[in-house]
Amino acid sequence: MSSLAASLSKYKSEVADAASRNAQYARPSSSAPPRSSTPKAAAAAVAANAEKRSHDAAFSQPAAPIAGGKEIMTQVVQAINYLKEKNFQIVPYEHVISYLSLPNDLQKNIPLIKRALQGHDRVQYVGKHESGNGKESFKYRPLHPVTDGDELRTYLATLDTAQGVPVKELKDGWPDCIDTINRLEAAGHILVTRNKKDSTPRAIWRDSPSYHLDAPAKSNDQVGKVDQDFVEYWQKVKLPSNESEVRNELERAGITPTSAVREVRKVEMKKKDRKRAPRAGTKTTNSHMLGVLKDYSNRKVA
Repeated sequence: MSSLAASLSKYKSEVADAASRNAQYARPSSSAPPRSSTPKAAAAAVAANAEKRSHDAAFSQPAAPIAGGKEIMTQVVQAINYLKEKNFQIVPYEHVISYLSLPNDLQKNIPLIKRALQGHDRVQYVGKHESGNGKESFKYRPLHPVTDGDELRTYLATLDTAQGVPVKELKDGWPDCIDTINRLEAAGHILVTRNKKDSTPRAIWRDSPSYHLDAPAKSNDQVGKVDQDFVEYWQKVKLPSNESEVRNELERAGITPTSAVREVRKVEMKKKDRKRAPRAGTKTTNSHMLGVLKDYSNRKVA
C-alpha cells in the first residue's frame, strides 16, 4: 500500500508540473480585459485610420462635377439670345441680369456669367468709358456686321476672298435681308446664287453695274450699251446644240476634245531572264580571276 500511495502522489505531482508549464503558452481568454493604451497612441491610430479611409475613397469613387456648371451655360445662352434681340444695341450688364431673373440661390453666378460673356466670340464687351452710359455693357456680335443695303455693298468690297457670303450667315444679324438682296441684284450691285427648289438666295458676291455692258445705262456708274454692230455679230454666232456638234467643231479646228476615245497602245513586255542563285554546297575558287584566266577544262590531256 505504501508503494501504491507513493506512485499516486508522484503521478499527481507530474500532472501538476505539466499543467503549470502549459499555462505559460496558453492564449488569453476572451473575458480578459483589453490592453490599456495612452491617449496619444489612441489619437494617432484614429488619425491614421481616417487618412487611410479618405485615401481609399479618393481612388475608388469618381470626382463629383462642379455644381451649377450646366445652369451657368444655360443662363449664358439666354443672355446671348437677349442681346441678339436688341439689334446691335449696347445693353448694360445689369439689364442682362434683370432679364435672366436669377433666384436668390443663383445670385452667386453673376460674376461667372459676366466672365463667360466676355470670352464669348458672339458677344462684344463694352467698358464703362466706351458704353456711353457709364456702366459695363455688352453688345451682340453677328457673323457679318451688316444691317442694310449700303452696309452690305461696303462690306462685300472689303472682303479679301472670292468665297462669297452665305445668306444663312447674313441672316444672323439681318433676318429680313431677302428683299434688299433681290433689289441689289436687279440693280446689278451683287451676284446671287439661288437654291433650285424654291429659288431663294443662297450666297452673294460683289458686283457692279459698270460690268453689265449689254444693259442700258441707268446711272452714272454704268458705262452704257455696247455698239449695235457687236451685238448683232454676237447674236449671229450659232452655238452647238449638243456634245457631238461641239466635238465636231473642235476636230475641225484641230483641237482634240476631251471626250475623244484614246487609243491604247500595247507595249510588249519582254521577259527578263531570272538570275539563278548558286546551289548550296558548291565552292567557287579564284572568283576574282574569272576575267583574266582562260578556261582549259574542255581540253583533254593526251
